[in-house]
Amino acid sequence: MIIGTGFEPKLVNSKQMGCVSYAKRYFSDDKLSNKNFTKAYLAARSELESLTKQYQAHGWELALGSSGTVKAIHLCMLALGYEDGIITQKRLKKLVQHLMEFKKVDKIAIKGILEQRLSVLAPGVAILQAVMSGLNIKELHFSPSALREGVMYEVESRFAHSDIRMRTAENLAARHHIDVEQANRVKLFASHFLKQVGKELKLGKNSEVTKLLDWAALLHEVGLSINYTGYHRHSFYLLQNTNMPGFNSEQKKLVATLARFHRKTLKLTELPDFSLYAQEQVLNLIKILRLSVTLNVSRNDSDPGLWKLCITDSGWKLKHKDLEQLEQNRLLITDLEQERSYWGSVKWPLEFNFEHLMDYNE
Repeated sequence: MIIGTGFEPKLVNSKQMGCVSYAKRYFSDDKLSNKNFTKAYLAARSELESLTKQYQAHGWELALGSSGTVKAIHLCMLALGYEDGIITQKRLKKLVQHLMEFKKVDKIAIKGILEQRLSVLAPGVAILQAVMSGLNIKELHFSPSALREGVMYEVESRFAHSDIRMRTAENLAARHHIDVEQANRVKLFASHFLKQVGKELKLGKNSEVTKLLDWAALLHEVGLSINYTGYHRHSFYLLQNTNMPGFNSEQKKLVATLARFHRKTLKLTELPDFSLYAQEQVLNLIKILRLSVTLNVSRNDSDPGLWKLCITDSGWKLKHKDLEQLEQNRLLITDLEQERSYWGSVKWPLEFNFEHLMDYNE
């Protein structure tokens, strides 16, 4: 258990409260009974007793959990219908009640939980109940990073004074001579489109996946340092195989994947599997990044406010507010026509409010 400020740990302690040992000690009869849960909970509370006053006196702004047990409980929250996945004391009580309905440990069936995790889920829930009640934690947010990977650095900017990921991005940009002005143009357009369709796509403004889209926009051209030909593939390789402090392996894979699919043919059979992100989320981020890149091929500053992205029953639609101005930019119209062709190859509908300009372009 760690309390830290910025990059400095203030309190660090560890307790011997393993799920496996608690399973053997308090759930050895394989029963999911109130008696067994209570025994495990009280044992964990007793173990924590020497630390509670010290931790409560210090205080914290945000509580993060990073173990496999917390991940499993986070998935349970989602399975129970809590879409934000946040763990609270009240929700843990609901989870205990739900688990007791299964009667036996080997009968537990909860969507998303790996079979090997089910046998230690009950003691894990009891231990986490003890931690949250003992330390009076109101909310616990799951972080996919382990403590050794710097989970304290993973907190979003509103909870931290600086972000180690910014340093990572700056170092990569300098090392590979990224055109930062161009990267920021793409990022600006991606942010603009997210404001317009993020809610509809269930991509919150400050969610982790949208933050990772920002990083992908900033780093998508890193592969140019190797060769222009196929540079999106080079970007994927570099981002996947570079040490990136502040990013765990799943986050790094998502940033690399967005960079890989930001241009050219959409070979979706090469899309990697993710355990933390839904495929639909990943595909929507790819669409937003591709449009943002296409609209900035000229590498000149332009106003994202002239563009409106919306989602209709028939697919995505991109609109321009000044068609007379757009008509003067034949190269951009050609680029958008080509991009729509790429989308069409994987049956992604893409419409424009300037179809007549496309016809003229032919």
